[in-house]
Amino acid sequence: MQQYKKTQYKLILVLVGLPARGKTHISYKLNRYLNWIGYKSEIFSIKGAQQNDAQLDQNIDYELEIDPGNQQFAEVRQHLSSTAAQQLVTFLQSDGDIALYNGLTSTKADRQKLKSFFKETLKLEYQTFWIESICDDPQVILNNINESKLSRFKDKTIEQFMNHINVLAQHYESLENTENLSYIKLINIGKLVKVHMLEGYLCSKIVSFLLNLHANNRQIYLVRSCQTEYHLLDKIGGDPELSAAGKQNSQQLGDYFIEELKGNKNITLFTSQMKRGIQTAEIVGEKLGIKALKTKNLDEIDYGICDGLTVKEIAAKYPKQIKERKANPLEFKYPRGESFLDVIHRVEPIIYEIERSRDPVLIIAHVAVLKCLYAYYHCNQISEIPNIDIPINCVIKLVPIPYHCLESRVNIK
Repeated sequence: MQQYKKTQYKLILVLVGLPARGKTHISYKLNRYLNWIGYKSEIFSIKGAQQNDAQLDQNIDYELEIDPGNQQFAEVRQHLSSTAAQQLVTFLQSDGDIALYNGLTSTKADRQKLKSFFKETLKLEYQTFWIESICDDPQVILNNINESKLSRFKDKTIEQFMNHINVLAQHYESLENTENLSYIKLINIGKLVKVHMLEGYLCSKIVSFLLNLHANNRQIYLVRSCQTEYHLLDKIGGDPELSAAGKQNSQQLGDYFIEELKGNKNITLFTSQMKRGIQTAEIVGEKLGIKALKTKNLDEIDYGICDGLTVKEIAAKYPKQIKERKANPLEFKYPRGESFLDVIHRVEPIIYEIERSRDPVLIIAHVAVLKCLYAYYHCNQISEIPNIDIPINCVIKLVPIPYHCLESRVNIK
């Protein structure tokens, strides 16, 4: 399958930081984003290498190094870090575009050793960008331990984890300009950001994405605009207004969100610039006492010359296009229209807005657009996007948490 974009070189993103500083969280978010915009990306870590080694005790967290003074543990950790690096090289030497590495990078010696390894083993053009997460906020560190570490090892106390992290901190060396590395430092979840030797469009794009990240959990609601006369006539596209039933459904949506949000007006409401989207959002927004932000980025996929036709009319006039669409629904576009890949590119700025928001976000848009947004949060392969189910008169509630996304659906009658 043709990717949306391709690098002219291979890119390695190296995570740097002490445990419980959000490295894994950052790598998961970045990996999800990069795959969503069409790059073949993968994470390589000590934890991943450990999980693939059946001979190791999975109750020991070698990523954290449960007993830093234990030489055997240190040797295993070094072995797993090297294994992850070798797996990364194999991935990039085949069809991988971007690899994220979360291994031993805590000291200058670690980083120089890793640089030398990549230079010796990768017989191709590549770029390395280093991402350091620094945090001295005790509450954030405690939250990270509670959310990620204790969920895997419930028999370990917070004090045990803090003690092990403090031992590792004694040998930790932050990135310095003298190391001649291209890097970004995220300090206290982006409250302060330092960038050094930034090169290339893709790394600039990654920095822009990272600047919008935070650790707050919040709700994201995906809702299709309500029924129009086109739905009843089986027509696609167009810019029709809501039907009488659609207006009634919009009122019901507003009532649902009054109960769901319990009077909270700190919610951002986005909609498209299409009539059905604006009308649905205005009815819901009036109930909630908020205004909708209208953006063309959320307009429905452009059906080109087939816009406003019925499904039967399209089948009769353009049988060749119907076959092409079935063969490759992701990349297919009707003449003068858009593909799902085009829609991903168009809604990408909305992802930045959602990631930036600390408050709940409500998106009232259209089926193709919502499929793309849904796929981002559930880490769907982009080839799966056309087949995602986004029913009408249904509220899809997403709650991104570390490493995955919670979902619930409520049908509005």
